[in-house]
Amino acid sequence: MSYVRGTARLDERGRLVLPAELRRRLGLNAGDEVRISQEAEGVLRVESRRAAARALIGLAGPPGQGVLDELRAERSREAAAEDREAARVARRRRPPSPVAS
Repeated sequence: MSYVRGTARLDERGRLVLPAELRRRLGLNAGDEVRISQEAEGVLRVESRRAAARALIGLAGPPGQGVLDELRAERSREAAAEDREAARVARRRRPPSPVAS
């Protein structure tokens, strides 16, 4: 990812105009909301709402796999392991077959 740098000046009402190239790269249009946060002393972060939403979605896991799907898959694996263990225990408890003489 390449970075875009530019300068902007605050007007008397505290408004800041983002450089056109930065707006274009962020997909921002007039009237769009942005999220602004102070990252460090003297450092501001400007994030489009779209990017903020994508970040939140990313925290929820990969697309197409919900939490319930993940829990179901985990429970299926556990049930299969339990079945294998029960079969192993049952084989050990089975009396030996009578040997024909």
